[in-house]
Amino acid sequence: MRSLACPSQQGFDHYISGWHNCLKNSEKPLKNRLVVAGIAVLALAGLAVAGCSSDKKDSSSSTTAAPTTTAKSSSSTVGNVLPPIILTPQMVNANEGGTQPVPPIKVGDTVVFNFGTPEKGTTITAMSSNPSIFEVTSKGTNDGTVAYNAGGKALAPGTVTVTTGTTGNGVENFDGTFTLVITK
Repeated sequence: MRSLACPSQQGFDHYISGWHNCLKNSEKPLKNRLVVAGIAVLALAGLAVAGCSSDKKDSSSSTTAAPTTTAKSSSSTVGNVLPPIILTPQMVNANEGGTQPVPPIKVGDTVVFNFGTPEKGTTITAMSSNPSIFEVTSKGTNDGTVAYNAGGKALAPGTVTVTTGTTGNGVENFDGTFTLVITK
């Protein structure tokens, strides 16, 4: 039987029984493939990291949830959209049991009256004493699949009162009056 050792390596024994394959020659393409695959993985990882980065170096660009009792969050905004001003039952007029002040409101601000999730089938309504200063744009509702809060938009400087109430399911409640002072 003839030896199947590689001709270039006649003095070395790297013979594989039943199969003639020079290990030196088969290792080279395998190493090349591994090098190319490694480079491809590193390139893809670099692209993934670059896609998630930002050229802004400002540390104030982190986002946080808007607190329910403050006017505006100190977090960054997206585009020109500001977070809404959230008014809670604790901010109704003091003679109605309010214990917290209404935060400052500027023209253009969106205001949300957050009384929690309305019961299914009920509606929370808000009525402005002067719609040219503050316009009510939505009612609070709950259809069983999604709940919304009542809200509105500050249109002009001035002082306005907004009265809120809940109706539906045999309920008719006065929720409170908010005095909104809107500035430029």
